[in-house]
Amino acid sequence: MFAIFMAHSFSPRQPRVMLYYIAVFVTAYLGSSAAARTEPEPDRVCFSTAETREKILAHGLFEPFRVVRSAASRSHAEAIGVKLCRWSEELVYEMSLLRRDGRVIHVFVNAKTGQVIGSKNEH
Repeated sequence: MFAIFMAHSFSPRQPRVMLYYIAVFVTAYLGSSAAARTEPEPDRVCFSTAETREKILAHGLFEPFRVVRSAASRSHAEAIGVKLCRWSEELVYEMSLLRRDGRVIHVFVNAKTGQVIGSKNEH
């Protein structure tokens, strides 16, 4: 009966091998987090509701409601979300619209001019 347990017991060498693998994984993890810290600031930053209000007043941006309503009517869709983001140096409204066929499309509008600058999943 004890022979069953003896057959599956650790050899004296196994703990060293396990420690080696643990050391390799820890080193890899720490190396990847150090590389992540050296990356530059992102080119895209989105703002909270309060920050959006401040940006609208400070930069004379189009009101998001007007922009969303216009984009929704052009796309024959309903607005389900909008946020103000900074893409490099440009302020952009990122809108999610739900079309009648159930597809969600994303429309990007220059917040200063109100002009559509792009979309995803529209076709």
